[in-house]
Amino acid sequence: MNVLIDIAGAGALAYAAVTIPRNARKARALRAEAKAKAPVNIDPAKYGLVPAAQLDKRFAGPDPEADAVAAAALAGDWRRAAAYLAGAGRDWDLRWYRLGILTHAAAEDDAWLKAWRTEYPGDPAAALVHADALVVLAHKVRGAKQAKHTTAEQFEGFHRLLAESLPACQEAAWMAPEDPCPWIAQISIALGLGWSHDDFRALWAEITARDPHHFGAHMSALQYWCAKWRGSHELMYAFAEQAAVSAPQGSLLPVLRLKALMEHAFGEPKAPVYNQPFVQAAVDATLDAVDRVPAGHHRLPAVQHLLADTLFQTKRYAEAVEQFRAVGGYIGSAPWTYSADPVKAFVFARTNTFVAWEKAGRPAPPPRGHAVRR
Repeated sequence: MNVLIDIAGAGALAYAAVTIPRNARKARALRAEAKAKAPVNIDPAKYGLVPAAQLDKRFAGPDPEADAVAAAALAGDWRRAAAYLAGAGRDWDLRWYRLGILTHAAAEDDAWLKAWRTEYPGDPAAALVHADALVVLAHKVRGAKQAKHTTAEQFEGFHRLLAESLPACQEAAWMAPEDPCPWIAQISIALGLGWSHDDFRALWAEITARDPHHFGAHMSALQYWCAKWRGSHELMYAFAEQAAVSAPQGSLLPVLRLKALMEHAFGEPKAPVYNQPFVQAAVDATLDAVDRVPAGHHRLPAVQHLLADTLFQTKRYAEAVEQFRAVGGYIGSAPWTYSADPVKAFVFARTNTFVAWEKAGRPAPPPRGHAVRR
């Protein structure tokens, strides 16, 4: 009997020797997992950041002049809108940017645009605003949800308005043959109506013949070559690479590589997109491009949003801190606008960037060789 008791006791001790440490390890792992899943928070004021409740979801960055022009147009002052567009001169990308301000105002209320066209029916600028406003309105009717969450009525209105916008764009192009903007407006039509690759390349030839390095045109065309529209990952990356390597000094087109990465990551969330061998060089090239443009460049905020996210994704936290501080309280830009909750997406990336940077001892960003910002 004593022998049996001794054997049972030894067995219990052996069992305990194995199970107690194992259970302790399991408990520690569960605590670590729970800690990892717990939301990370920071005090924005501690870092001079804008609190989540005050983030502006409408715009990529501040543009008081654009705000004032849009407000004036909606109040009926089309002359100020016309002067604003004319003020871009032959800076075709600035013209396209300003056109976007006006067409979104026209899609909200086009009374001022109708008054402009009535008084000056032959004005090519008014024709351009009308044409692109139809494209903007078409996308507004369709909505931003995936196809499976879009109604047949929404699609019908979308396709009808795009069909109406094509001759309007063609008329605007005929009225101003040197202006690439009426052709760029057709990129969204090509997307929505499913133009073939050959038809799209013919459109692209018209655009690049007028402005081969147009930033807005390239950003729009990248959408066509995405896998979610009419292309593939390979075609999208090839388009972005060609644009980046051929861009002149002072262009922000190197950011197309980052936009392509973002598109890929959103299409395949579990893919190791940011581990591709070219990514770090692509980030460096974009940082260099940003260093070369004036601080008030109209495209700079959109580029800095993409940089902030890519630097976060690639764990370059000190540099990401710079970009998150630069974008301030504006989040109306990709990648945040791709999320169902842009505020949540932005705050998550920003918070985890600052936490990681803090843990690393608040390092300064590494020096770069092209810091020539004016």
